[in-house]
Amino acid sequence: MSKTRLMTAATLGVAGLMLSGCGSATPGVAVKVGDDEFSTGRVDEAAAHLCTALRDDFDTGEVYSMSFVRQRVVGLLTMRSQSEQIAEEYDVEPGSVYGQAVAQAEQVATSKPEELRSDYVELSTAFALKQDVRDQVGRLELEENGVAEPTVEQVSQAGEDVFKVWLDANAFEIDPRFGLKNVDGVLTPVDTNVSVAVSDEAKAAVEAGLAIEPDPAFAETLPPTHRCG
Repeated sequence: MSKTRLMTAATLGVAGLMLSGCGSATPGVAVKVGDDEFSTGRVDEAAAHLCTALRDDFDTGEVYSMSFVRQRVVGLLTMRSQSEQIAEEYDVEPGSVYGQAVAQAEQVATSKPEELRSDYVELSTAFALKQDVRDQVGRLELEENGVAEPTVEQVSQAGEDVFKVWLDANAFEIDPRFGLKNVDGVLTPVDTNVSVAVSDEAKAAVEAGLAIEPDPAFAETLPPTHRCG
């Protein structure tokens, strides 16, 4: 599997985004994370850019519904925003792990249309940023508590705890239309749709939206404007 293919899987296949908090966003706001807000328009734009950027990297016949791509974009934007705000509060700078991820993404992005390169890099490196910040703040927390030589697992867990507590203490709201909700600290696809599915097609759309993994069969039934691939 190529590095590009790995990046595609990591970007669209994020199933367990370790987050906390809950709530419904203000009208027009897709998600609010602490001091940051992302509009539904911003999510739609980023999802379209990501779809275009990754389309050439998909396996033959691979298709995603745009609702699935939007879900992932909401999660990635949330993850990046949370990581940046925690890094600022702890006065840490992303290190070499994140730097390498950005360099790789920027290299790949040179083959993409110019107008979508920024979103591609921003979204495809969100998880690397979280890992980098998580481990740094986890180590700081353990040092503060007198743990001089922590294990890798201890550092990761301490960092995850910081991320969970942070969103409990800061504003976190998400528009139900994206079918995501905090479940035991994980931003998970759930049926948060305020409308009731009546037709077979509508029910299929709800079921596909709840899936942790994309449903290619459902995606292929959608009109071109509603699918990616």
